[in-house]
Amino acid sequence: MSPASKLVKQIGNYKLVIRPQKVCLCPFLPVHPLKVSTCLYIIQHPAEESRVLRTVPLLAACLPPDKCKILVGRRFNEDRYPELATVCRNPNTLILYPGAEATNLEEVAVVSSSPSVMIIIDGTWSQAKDIFYKNALFRLPKQVQLKPSISSQYVIRTQPTNTCLSTLECAAVALSILEKNKTIQETILHPLQALCSFQLQHGAQIHHSKEHLLKNGLYDKPMPKNKRKLRRMELLVNNVKI
Repeated sequence: MSPASKLVKQIGNYKLVIRPQKVCLCPFLPVHPLKVSTCLYIIQHPAEESRVLRTVPLLAACLPPDKCKILVGRRFNEDRYPELATVCRNPNTLILYPGAEATNLEEVAVVSSSPSVMIIIDGTWSQAKDIFYKNALFRLPKQVQLKPSISSQYVIRTQPTNTCLSTLECAAVALSILEKNKTIQETILHPLQALCSFQLQHGAQIHHSKEHLLKNGLYDKPMPKNKRKLRRMELLVNNVKI
C-alpha cells in the first residue's frame, strides 16, 4: 500500500487519515504539543479539505488545540463569525499575506512583546487572494510577510515560485520568529519532511516550482490564453515579484 492509499475515519467534523504503520507520521510529531503564546487562526479554503496531502493537519498535530483554530469557508462576516471579527479588531492580530502594504514579520517581532494572534490563509494562491480581498475583516489586522530567504521543502506539490511556502512552513517560520525560538520551526517541519520522504520512496516525483520549469524550458503544459495569466508567467520568468 502506498502512502497515498489510506483509510478515512470520520470523527466529529474532522476526517482522520489512518496511514499504514510503516509510513505513519506519529514518530515525527512532537511528543507533547509545543508551548507557544501565539494563537494561529487558519482560514482554509473548502477545496483544501479534499486534498490527500495537506499540511494543516500536521501543523494542528504539533500545537495545542487552543493555539491552532481552523475555520473553513470562502466568506467570513461579522454576523456569522463574531469571534473572528473580535480577533481581527485586536491590535495584536497579524495577518500573513505578502504584498506592497505588508511589513516584514521580523520587524514587527522586534518591537512587539505582546502575545500575538496570527491569521494564515490556507489554499492555492488564487484562492488565498480571493479570500483576502473579498473579506473586509481580513483588511483590519496588520498585514505582514516573510522574507523570501528559504525554499519550500514541500517538494511533492508544485509551487508558483521557488520561495513560495506551504501553510505549515509559513506557520513554522512565523512562530519561530514571534516566539523567538528556532527549534519551533525545526519541530514543525519534521513531519512534513517525513511525509515528503515517504511519498518519494513510493513513486512520487519531485515537483519543481512553475518558476523553475518556465526558466529552464521544462514547462510542458499549454500556455494560457488568458492575457492576465500569461502576463503572470512572463513575470515569473523575468524575476518580477507578483
